[in-house]
Amino acid sequence: MNGVLRHLAIWLFVGQLGFVPLVALAEQPSAGDADRERMKAEARAEDLKEVLAELKLAGDFLAEQQSLYFEAVLAYDVVQVNDQKLEFGGNRKITLRRPDRVKAEAESREGKKATLFFDGKSISIDLPDENAYVSVEAPGSVEAAFDYLADDLGVPTPLADLLSDNFYLDIADRIVTGFIVGESKVGNFDCVHVAFSTEDIDVQMWIEDSDRPLPHRILIAFREARGEPQFRTQLSNWNLKPKTPDSLFVFVPPEGAERIPIAAAIAEVAEAAEDARSSQEDN
Repeated sequence: MNGVLRHLAIWLFVGQLGFVPLVALAEQPSAGDADRERMKAEARAEDLKEVLAELKLAGDFLAEQQSLYFEAVLAYDVVQVNDQKLEFGGNRKITLRRPDRVKAEAESREGKKATLFFDGKSISIDLPDENAYVSVEAPGSVEAAFDYLADDLGVPTPLADLLSDNFYLDIADRIVTGFIVGESKVGNFDCVHVAFSTEDIDVQMWIEDSDRPLPHRILIAFREARGEPQFRTQLSNWNLKPKTPDSLFVFVPPEGAERIPIAAAIAEVAEAAEDARSSQEDN
């Protein structure tokens, strides 16, 4: 069982992030600086307006696609107790059919594999290396399924925003500053490089500069977390008309595979993660 749970941690464990307060001291602007400050504020507002326009184009375009497929190479930092950052990562292959079908194939850099299936009725995670699986009833939309994974089960879903009804609507109200960095290439694609911030994260996104404004790279910096870890992903092989038969999203357990109760799996993974964290602190 321990091997199964370590594998399941790919899906069920999110490292604890500590909060680091930052204090900034600044001089109050004098009366003579009032006009310059007003002009700067107006320029920042215009910059933000341009960023929101680019994000809306991308969000609306993705929302219009009834089905899609893409691949992602992702990397993320894990901050150690000595503040050193270690990079981990893996690959994803995502197939979506709105409103209620998704398949997500995952492989870690260590070669561990897992596949998530959602057929509109239940969420299943296949762990072929361990001949085990997790399955739970969760009827509803794709967005509701990912909310359930994140909020109720604590499963990390780093690319879920791209599969939501419209990721722009999810983030627009939280953006406080932003600007267009410029034009940039990602692979063979000409992209608009945008940067924006919320109260606690900084985000950069490279959006294809064409009639199909797809995101090709995303970088998120968790500014308020200890060590300011980052999440990075490069997106490729977009297909906006993939084949999506019902059978693609239905999980059939292999003969002899062990079903892991979801509640027990989450509890044991959390306990294993805490034991690992305590052991690391002792070292």
